[in-house]
Order: sequence, then structure tokens, then C-alpha cells
Amino acid sequence: MTKKIFSLIVILFAYNLIFFLQNYFSSELQFYLLGFRLNLFLVVNIFLIYTWRDNLSSILPYLKNPGKFKNWILCFVIPVIVVGLTILVISQIGNIKYKRPEFLIEFGLSSVFDIPIYYLWNFPLLLSTVVLIILLIEKFTFLKSLLFSLLFTIAFLSPGVDKFTAKFQIQNFAFLLPVFGIVFYNVGVLKFFKSMWISIFSSITSIYAFVLIFGSDNSFLIKTFFARTYSQWDGIFSVRKISIETIDLIFAFLIILFGLFFFIFDRRKTK
Repeated sequence: MTKKIFSLIVILFAYNLIFFLQNYFSSELQFYLLGFRLNLFLVVNIFLIYTWRDNLSSILPYLKNPGKFKNWILCFVIPVIVVGLTILVISQIGNIKYKRPEFLIEFGLSSVFDIPIYYLWNFPLLLSTVVLIILLIEKFTFLKSLLFSLLFTIAFLSPGVDKFTAKFQIQNFAFLLPVFGIVFYNVGVLKFFKSMWISIFSSITSIYAFVLIFGSDNSFLIKTFFARTYSQWDGIFSVRKISIETIDLIFAFLIILFGLFFFIFDRRKTK
């Protein structure tokens, strides 16, 4: 228990500090080796995994299980469904129209076809993250998974603070809603399929689905999970009459709902 508390404190402090330093230096603090994304988050993860070196045998079942092909397809389809439902809800309460963004082919479509490449390039970062999740949650009970997802989301708090005035504004933290949703959903995927490989793929597809459709101005997110030559993406839809915060809330609610389904079905499967 002490080791878990220590690890969580390190994650909360170190991740927020890294985000703060990124803002302060206006840099992603990341370099690229043969395409692989190497950054301070990876360093923190490796350090923590080293402190858990005596417990690494617990990750072997997840490492040895590549997962069935149909489950890989499912983890591609679900984020698409979530985004589709999000668009449907937005169309009912607001106004949403297709727009042809700049670099639609170079960035948008190519990102979809290049998912296998970005899977490889982000593999060290995402693998180390998944290993930590397995070590920290361990038995993947619903309450433990929910609590971890909440705490892990707090590790992304720093980007919401204005780097010059350090003034807290609640709307600056709306992005934490989809962050929590994506984390909780992928913890559910990891619990249900018990495969690191599928979990990493699911993490990428859930991020891709949201960002490609609705866009992001977070340069670290874009340069890490997409092409490093871009710093932002405007998305492919123009939304009016509702705020970005509302979009974040709708998407978060829907992807959390699908995450809950994994916990429910897993419980039925184990009975």
C-alpha cells in the first residue's frame, strides 16, 4: 500500500511539473529517435516501474495475451461509435456542420492510415503507462479502477492553469472530462480483455477519435500521437450554439458509459 501511495504521489507531482515546464519553456520537452516519442513522462514511468521490479511477474498474463482479432476491431469501432453519438447529440442541442480543414489529407486521413506506425512510435510511452496501471490497480475492482482514473486525471491538471497569471478558471479544466473518460474507458478495456496490446491500441484509437473530429490546440498531444510537424488541429466540424465544455461533457459521458459496459460484462463473464 505504501508503495502504491508513493507511486501515485510521484505521478501526480511529476506529471503536473512536466506539463508546467512545457508551458514555461514553450516546448514539448520531447525528442524523437527513429520516430519513437521519448519524453520526461517515459522517464517517470520507467523509474516507477523499477521500484516495482519485484512485482513485474503480475504483468505477464497481460503481456502474453495478444487478444483476438475481433477484439482489436471492437476497440477501433467503439470510439467511432462514441464520436458518432456525440455528433448526434450536438446536432440536437446545437448546430454542427462539416468543414474542410487545412491539411485534411496530409494530417486527417493520413493519421487514420498511419495508426500502426503511431502505435509503434508511442509504444514505449503507452506500454510503460499500462504496466503502471496494472501494478497500481492490481485486482481491477470497480472502485479501485474508478479511484485510479480520478487520481490519474488529476495528473493532467497543470495544463489548465494559465502559465502567466496562474489564475484558475473552471472552463480551463473542461478538458479533464474527456481525459477522465478516456482513462476510465481504457482501464475497463484492460480489465475485460486482459491484454496490454489491445489496451495500447484502444488508448490510441480513443484519443484519435476525439481529436480528429473535434480538434486540439495542445501541441504536445498533437506532436506525440500524431505528426510531429504539426502543433494543432482544428477538427472537421464547426460547432455553434454550444460550448467546447459541453462537447467535452457529452463525449466524456458516452465513453464512460461504454467503459461501464466492460465492467458489467466482465462481472457476468466471471460468474
